[in-house]
Amino acid sequence: MRTAFVSVLIAVVALAAGPASAQSSYTPLDLDACEVLKVYEEAGGADLRCPGHGGFDVFVSEGDARMDVDFGVRNEAFETFSAFNSVGKTVEWLEDEDGVQAAVLRFLIDVDGRSAEALVVSKVGLRDAPGCVVAIVDAAAEQANGTARGLGAMAKFFDCDSDGVMIVPGARGLVADFSGANQ
Repeated sequence: MRTAFVSVLIAVVALAAGPASAQSSYTPLDLDACEVLKVYEEAGGADLRCPGHGGFDVFVSEGDARMDVDFGVRNEAFETFSAFNSVGKTVEWLEDEDGVQAAVLRFLIDVDGRSAEALVVSKVGLRDAPGCVVAIVDAAAEQANGTARGLGAMAKFFDCDSDGVMIVPGARGLVADFSGANQ
């Protein structure tokens, strides 16, 4: 299943610039404007619910200077980078004829004087089918935004229970060091 998914993914990324691509909408992600759901004082973290797009919320969990973001509904996995990180201020929502399928969010990674940025492509979750991270794209890579959009166009075919997070080849160390639900 994983090999078939990767093969289809490569084909879609190659076609991402074509007319079959998903439509993009953008919303701000202002953590100060989000509803606080829970505070973890011992870890200095919190769970937040933020406004999203098309009736979908954005759920941000922060703990130990690392962030996990879910779209639509929360899932149980804390999917994030090993290094300290924070999230960007804009969510790109990808939508096709079936509705909103994926979201792309920039993560800022920083540890020990080294830094990197990654575009995290997530499947938007529904009540009976929570979403998950689909792919990680090094934001410094050539055509990073187009690659992320192409992978987002495939999100509706991604099985969060069995497909592994795809780290796009060529990702640098801080970007490649990601802990997804199926890694």
